[in-house]
Amino acid sequence: MKLTSLPGRVIRRITGNDYVFTILTKILAVVIGLIASSFSNRFLGPELKGQLSRISSLLSVVAVTANFGLYQPYPFYKRRKEPDVLNKFLRIFCLQFLAYMVLGGVAAVFLHSRELTIVCLLAPIQVLANQLSFMIMVEDVKFKNIIFFTARITNTLITILAFYTMDRNLMIALGLIVVGDLITIVMALIRMKRFPNPFRADLRFAARILPFGIVSMITTLMLTLNYRVDSIMMGYLFHVPDQEVGFYALGVSLSEYGWLIPDAFREVLFSRTANDDAIDEVTMSMKVNLYLTLVIILVILLLGRPVIWLLAGPEYMPAYPVTVILVLGIIPMSWFKIIGTLLLAQGRKMIYLGMLSASVAVNILCNVIAIPLWGKEGAALASVVSYLAAGVLFLRYYCRQYSVPLRSVFLFSAQEKQQVMGKIRSIRKRLSGRK
Repeated sequence: MKLTSLPGRVIRRITGNDYVFTILTKILAVVIGLIASSFSNRFLGPELKGQLSRISSLLSVVAVTANFGLYQPYPFYKRRKEPDVLNKFLRIFCLQFLAYMVLGGVAAVFLHSRELTIVCLLAPIQVLANQLSFMIMVEDVKFKNIIFFTARITNTLITILAFYTMDRNLMIALGLIVVGDLITIVMALIRMKRFPNPFRADLRFAARILPFGIVSMITTLMLTLNYRVDSIMMGYLFHVPDQEVGFYALGVSLSEYGWLIPDAFREVLFSRTANDDAIDEVTMSMKVNLYLTLVIILVILLLGRPVIWLLAGPEYMPAYPVTVILVLGIIPMSWFKIIGTLLLAQGRKMIYLGMLSASVAVNILCNVIAIPLWGKEGAALASVVSYLAAGVLFLRYYCRQYSVPLRSVFLFSAQEKQQVMGKIRSIRKRLSGRK
C-alpha cells in the first residue's frame, strides 16, 4: 500500500504549489508545441508561414480592440467583493459574442479582401476565448493551464494529421487557431459551471465598467502592438516578402520559449494579487525568474541552430539571427510582465498605460528606422529596444513606489538563501518518500 500511494503523494505535493504546477505544465506544453511546430513549419513553408503571421497579428489587434477590455476590471471588482461578480461579467461577454457574430457575418459579405473576411469571421471567437481565458486564470490558475495543455495536444494531433493527409493550405493553419479558441471557451464555461444567458446582461454594470474597460483595452492594445506591430509593419507597410516574414515569425516563436518562466509567474500572480498586494511575493518572483530565465536563454542560444534544423529544416536557418537578437529582451520584458499584474489588480491603469505606451512608441519609431535598413533583423532589434524601455520603466516605478531596494530584485539575502535551500531539501525528502 505504501509503494502504491507514494507516487500519488509525490504528485500531490508537487502540484500543490501553483508556481511549480504552472511551470511543469508549460514545460510539458513546450515539448508538445515543439512537435507541433516541426510539422507545422514543414507543412506551411516560409511563405505561407509569413502570411499566417501577418493575418494572425492583424486578428489579434482587431480582437483586442473589439472586446473593449471589459475583462480586465474583473480582479479589481473581485477584490471589492462585488455581488454576483462572475455572472455579471460572463453575461456581458456572451452578449458581446452574439453581437460580434452578427456584425462579423455582415461585414464578411461586403468585404472583397480574403484576409479581412477571415479576420471578421474569427475575431468574435477570439474575443470570447481571450475573455474566458483571463477569467479562469483569476479563478483557477491550475485549470487554466489544463486548458492550455489540452489545446496544445489537440492542435498537435490536427497538425500531424494535416501534414500527412493534406496539401499546403493556409486555411488549415487558421483552423488551428479556431480549434484552440473553442477548446478554451468550452472548458472554461464547464469549469466555472456557468452557461450565462446573454439577454440577462446587466447593461448598467457594463456602463459602469466601460470606462475602466476602454482604458484597459487601450492598454492591452498597446501590449499587443508591442508584440505584433513588427509583423504588421513588415507585411502591410514595408511589404517585406512573405518568406522573410516567415523567417521572422519562426525566430519570434523560438525566442518566445524564453517567456516560459515569466509567464508562469505572471499567471500565478494574477491570482495572488487579486486578493492582496503580495509585494514580497512579487519581488521574490522577479528574483527567481531572473536566474531561471537566464538558463532558458542560454539553452536557446546554444541549441538554436540545431533546433531550427530539426523543427523546420535547413530552409529556415535565416531565422536564427532573429532568435539571437530577440532573446536579449526577455529579462527586461519579464519585469514588465510580473510588475504589471500588481498594477492592474490595484487599479493603477493609467500608470500602467503610460509606461507601456512609451514602450510602444519606441517600438514603432525603431521599426520605421530599422526595417528598411535591416529587414527582419531590424524588426527584432526594434522589439528588443522597446522591451528594454518597458522593463526599465516598470522596474524603476516598482522600486520607488513600494520602497524595494534594486538589489532585492537581483540578489538573494542570506535569509532567503537559507529558505530556498530549505525548500530544496524539503522537496528532495518528499521525492524520496522520507518525512
